[in-house]
Amino acid sequence: MPPRHPFPDYRPCPAERRIDELKRLLNPDIFHTDYMNARAGGRLVATGLKSFAASLASPRWASSAILAGMAAKPSARMNLVFAALFDLVCNAEYIHGRVINKRWIYCNRHRPADDLPGAPYAYYSFLKQCPICCQDRGIEKRLADAQHKPSSHHIGEITTTAAAYFLALMGAANRRPLTVGTISKQSHDVDAMAWRDDVLVLFEIKASPLVTYPLRTALDHPFLEDGQDGPAELAQHRPIDVDFQRRELSLFLANVGVDVPLGSPVTADWPYPPLTEYIADPDALLTYVEAWADIFRAYSIPKTARAGRDIALGYLANGWGDEIDSNKTKAGLGRTDDIKKGTYQLLKFGAYYRDGSPKLPIRGALVANLDPVFLFDAYMAKLADARWAPGAHFRPSAKPGVTEIDDDALYHLYDMVIAFNRPIYNDPLSGALFNFQDTEAALLSGALDPLLRSWGARC
Repeated sequence: MPPRHPFPDYRPCPAERRIDELKRLLNPDIFHTDYMNARAGGRLVATGLKSFAASLASPRWASSAILAGMAAKPSARMNLVFAALFDLVCNAEYIHGRVINKRWIYCNRHRPADDLPGAPYAYYSFLKQCPICCQDRGIEKRLADAQHKPSSHHIGEITTTAAAYFLALMGAANRRPLTVGTISKQSHDVDAMAWRDDVLVLFEIKASPLVTYPLRTALDHPFLEDGQDGPAELAQHRPIDVDFQRRELSLFLANVGVDVPLGSPVTADWPYPPLTEYIADPDALLTYVEAWADIFRAYSIPKTARAGRDIALGYLANGWGDEIDSNKTKAGLGRTDDIKKGTYQLLKFGAYYRDGSPKLPIRGALVANLDPVFLFDAYMAKLADARWAPGAHFRPSAKPGVTEIDDDALYHLYDMVIAFNRPIYNDPLSGALFNFQDTEAALLSGALDPLLRSWGARC
């Protein structure tokens, strides 16, 4: 773990009581949570980043159109690897101790030929469709009974901790490092904080994975049921019970047809060890990142403009394939309610903390694994550099019809939007605190190695 910096001096100030409460609720250890295996998640992220650094020598970064596209802009490669690893942690935790025997999707489309026997597969899906059939048949029927999703409360804890990993890495990569901690009360208006002796950053986290790939297992034989003419194979996509503890499982990268082997869930920390072992291989990491980026590319196209395979890829993204009730699961800031709530929280940070702390510089950051992507222009573009101030900061001017205000009394609506795909920084201090360029440079130079080793990186 990096050294924890003493909390900065902020007293006396009008916001003193509010900052006192934040300090009281502060959890300075991002691995201390009751809602996920945070240390195993940190080890997974650390291993993935070391593997990413090693992968940069691979010719696949040039030969793969998808990977080459990721590397086309400065630091974009690091940004999207962060987003892909965020999703991988969420994938791991969604199945860590949460898989059940019931409601697996039965799919018999894997036979070598119609007249030959073949073992079907069963899928443990987080979406409401078969991950194979939706890619060429669309969503034929909403398989509501086959959806598996942690509770909203647990998802919030998982995504907050997962986002904190990356904030901690970016803080440690700073030329003057910052310490990151979370707020232990989920209903508080601040989700996490970063600090050093001369600054305090308040985080509002709105994070949700783009892709949650299904588990799958090959069944030993077709399942049968009684029909009018005797035993018949079970109807396609019928929910079935699977004694998964006794089976070999994989995380199925459905859009590229790749199984990430997870073995049997025989250890308390499963599936973290096999996932970590898999991405410790730089080539395997690139396979996962390429699969993820393929879905992200399709998701980035407005839904009405998608064509061909991009339509099918959209069905594999959380909250986008289902027309009826999938809005709540959209990735990152893809849900307009989260944009609105996040924007209000940033206003509140400015009004109730920054404006009341003349001694200690305070900044607010809206954090998301992904910004609104194709909705960005409609919902955030014209607000990205907006500024505001409390009425008390304005004063009449000697010039009729003019009101004056000092430049440093105007606050940005968003000091920072730390969205992994498209970050925004509106003042020099904010831009110097958490940026991807410094993080990539620190990773490639080895400056982050002590931290990644302390997290248990396998490489």
